[in-house]
Amino acid sequence: MSIVLLEPPRPQNHSRFEDVVNAPLSACLFTGYIASVLREHKIKTEIVNAHLYDWSIEQTITHLSQKSFQLLCVHTVYSWEKTQDIFDMLSILSSMNSTAHINLYGYYPTFACKNILESFPFINSVTVGEPEFTTLDLAKHILGKKGITSGNFTSRKSTKEDKNTPPLSPPSQVGDGGVGNFFPAETNITGLAFKDANGNIVFNPRSPIQNMDQLPYPDRQDIDLYKKKGIVTYIQGSRGCYGHCTFCYLNPFYKQENQWRGRSAKNIFDEILKLYTERSIEDFYFSDANFFGPGKPGKERAVTLAELILAHDLNIRFGFECRANDIEEYSISRLVIAGLTNVFIGLESGDPASLNRFKKHTTVDENKQAIQLLRDYGIEPTFGFIMFEPNSTLESVRNNFVFLQEMGIMTNPAVTAHLLHHRQTIFEGTPDYQSMIHDSACQGAAFTNYEIFYKIKDPKAEAFSTVISHVCRTALSLLPKTFTCENNASNAGNAGNESSLNTINTALTTIFEKTLCGFETKRIPDNPDAIRDTSQMLAHEVETIFANNQLPVTIPERNDDHV
Repeated sequence: MSIVLLEPPRPQNHSRFEDVVNAPLSACLFTGYIASVLREHKIKTEIVNAHLYDWSIEQTITHLSQKSFQLLCVHTVYSWEKTQDIFDMLSILSSMNSTAHINLYGYYPTFACKNILESFPFINSVTVGEPEFTTLDLAKHILGKKGITSGNFTSRKSTKEDKNTPPLSPPSQVGDGGVGNFFPAETNITGLAFKDANGNIVFNPRSPIQNMDQLPYPDRQDIDLYKKKGIVTYIQGSRGCYGHCTFCYLNPFYKQENQWRGRSAKNIFDEILKLYTERSIEDFYFSDANFFGPGKPGKERAVTLAELILAHDLNIRFGFECRANDIEEYSISRLVIAGLTNVFIGLESGDPASLNRFKKHTTVDENKQAIQLLRDYGIEPTFGFIMFEPNSTLESVRNNFVFLQEMGIMTNPAVTAHLLHHRQTIFEGTPDYQSMIHDSACQGAAFTNYEIFYKIKDPKAEAFSTVISHVCRTALSLLPKTFTCENNASNAGNAGNESSLNTINTALTTIFEKTLCGFETKRIPDNPDAIRDTSQMLAHEVETIFANNQLPVTIPERNDDHV
């Protein structure tokens, strides 16, 4: 096997209560798309989905140590404080196969490529941005094949640009001379970052793919295992977004300011039909960051897809993500008839000032109207929501809380605990990351190679965030493992459990309200001792509520380092 595409294990840091943290859903299809592009060009490729197989790092090493490959491409997901574990694994694999070229792709390596290449010499290259055709060019180079695309590639048919691209010179030898250290001497592979013979990082950007219909459908070799595990089948109908929110890394990933690129409704439908008829798939979720796309054409495209589904009488269910201002009655009505059951809306805030700072270009009223319209059609949406951000005040937090209450969003303790304490994570590549780096007022911020650890500028808001985060994390650690944000309370057990969960949910909102009032009235001071004592007192109150309601959980040892 010459090419291996690895989805590595994702060691979790349970104190964060997160899994995939740095990438939108579109990232889950990167590997499948790369595989289909490589195979379309007759390049033998194996996918090793260690994450899906529930392999440990040790099991992954054992499996790959038995493989013979020239190129190992790794979809690297930022896993908080556990990220180093993946690099340790790759170091071991590199030592076992010193001639193999190790390449990283995905959102995390795109934005952290300089640090990765400087800190981990066993990483030979990093794909920056869309990975499909950069990986194809790299694979051709490693395998000694001709036809480097070096630009905006058009699948299936060679373009004039492709034919005019000069062939690669013989590879220059870097380091120990292993295959893994071969790089083009004169013509760079666009989209690929690597170190040259002098140790300088070389990178020429690749333009985003324009005609999405020309991509082959993603490889789905493990689809039966996904079905067995109850994991929904993802469809990617578009890339990019017409918005430019300050917290989002989506458009910077594609090296674009404001560009949404969608597949045609017919192309999307054909893929759905193929999966429906050949693999009996009935449940789909669009991994698009923005399902609709901009304006009237976006709505018309969505309606056309709905009509195609209805015309062929497909009995399917699907969901998608969108902005609040995308929600309008006619398109939603047709999509619901076609099988729409789940909508995720990027609300972000119930505070006008925060929405303006985020450059959402939406209003609180638009958020409310979108929720109500979806409910009118029988859909209870899920939400992206940021309770705390660097410029939060007690007033903005109050506005957020009132909004959540008014809209009846806090309905079960898993959802409530996440919503009430969620703090904006500032990732490299986002406009917010760049502005904070240049903001001399950002006292106490720690700038890592990929994430900023910050204190909220308003000390009272920072103190309240610290307290409520400890309370909510305590609750999340105690909830039954079978109870998730997606489950109704009744799914967590019997009627007794449902009653207990309702009691806990009410307790969380009550604790939030009384603690916020305490900071607003200055009854709770924002000094370190008061923050610590209040956090521990309220966490103990939550533990007592759980114990009194006799949920089938074990109270773990607490780590108060986060307080």
